[in-house]
Amino acid sequence: MSDTRLPSITADRSLVAHAAIMTLLGLLSGFTAFFAKAPRAALSAHAIGVLQGALLFGLAAIWQSLGTGRVVTAARYCALIGLYANWLGAQLSALWSAKGMFIVNGASMPGGAAPWMEDVVAVLLNLSALVIVMCVLILWAVKMRPAKSD
Repeated sequence: MSDTRLPSITADRSLVAHAAIMTLLGLLSGFTAFFAKAPRAALSAHAIGVLQGALLFGLAAIWQSLGTGRVVTAARYCALIGLYANWLGAQLSALWSAKGMFIVNGASMPGGAAPWMEDVVAVLLNLSALVIVMCVLILWAVKMRPAKSD
């Protein structure tokens, strides 16, 4: 019998820590529905945090295979800024009932957010577009890195 082993890939410990933090934030967001002005939006923030935590765990598992360089570093910052901004924007929207960026369930949210609150939420939720930039940069890094021959 041949001794075939899977190649060992070390997970990026920093991204694992961010994944755990994001998952914890998402789990704790579930409790904010009790006192948020917009409880349904708080549950959205809960789901967003947990799913983004899972995404970060997945990224941590494959990050080492992307190599190093400016493109990979930029993708990392885009991921972290975009994901944290998305969760924070959703959470603040629930707490403040800032419904301007919520097309689907914004009509069911009560009013009451000041214009500056709406602006803060809009900036944070628009920063989540950095996750799309991250995906493009990861694809670019994969294309530019030569495949290892076994």
